[in-house]
Amino acid sequence: MRAAREDWFDGQPDLDPDRLVFLDETAATTKMVRRYGRAPRGQRCRITVPHGHVWTPPRVQVKSLDGRCA
Repeated sequence: MRAAREDWFDGQPDLDPDRLVFLDETAATTKMVRRYGRAPRGQRCRITVPHGHVWTPPRVQVKSLDGRCA
C-alpha cells in the first residue's frame, strides 16, 4: 500500500489540470442544528426546529477547470 501511495504521489506532476474533475459530496441533516439559541435580554428564544428522523440525501457536485459541471 505504501509503495502504491508513493507511486501515485510521484506521478502527480504529470497530471494535466485541464483534465481533472473535482467531486464534492455534502449533506446536511436536522441533527446539525444548534441546541441553544440567543434572544435579547429578558426575552425567551422561541424557535422550533425539526430534529432527527428526517433523512436528507447527500448532494453531489462535479466541477472541472474548464467550467463543466454536473
